[in-house]
Amino acid sequence: MRSAYLEQNSGSSDLKLKYEQIAAARTLTAADSGKVFGVNQASAYEITLPLAATAGAGWHCKFVLSTVASNAVTIANNTDEDTIVGVTVGADASAGSSAESAVDEIVFISGAALGDQVEIFCNGINYFAKALAHDVAHVTIS
Repeated sequence: MRSAYLEQNSGSSDLKLKYEQIAAARTLTAADSGKVFGVNQASAYEITLPLAATAGAGWHCKFVLSTVASNAVTIANNTDEDTIVGVTVGADASAGSSAESAVDEIVFISGAALGDQVEIFCNGINYFAKALAHDVAHVTIS
């Protein structure tokens, strides 16, 4: 019975993703791995990732713009390191931004649209980010 509960496709389980709304500055921890964060743009603030070594290999999360306003929200690595590598893709088919070497931040800019999102995965050394937006300019990596 327990194995049936743990199997997502068994019909016995009610597994849900861990979800949390963010509307103000926040520093994430290793325990935040696996969460989906709703991002609220009602004010400008920064979400800080844990040190990559502290987060560890396999740490991951997702940020989805859930409340649109005119403020930029930044996802940044710890100030002690430059560890973000990634790419943005837009549904508008424009060329996105990318960072092939480690940089500081990902930004949901003013003008971003509901549902724009960023997935982040850590290998213990770098954070690998993939951003998907309605318009490729809505999310920047630099």
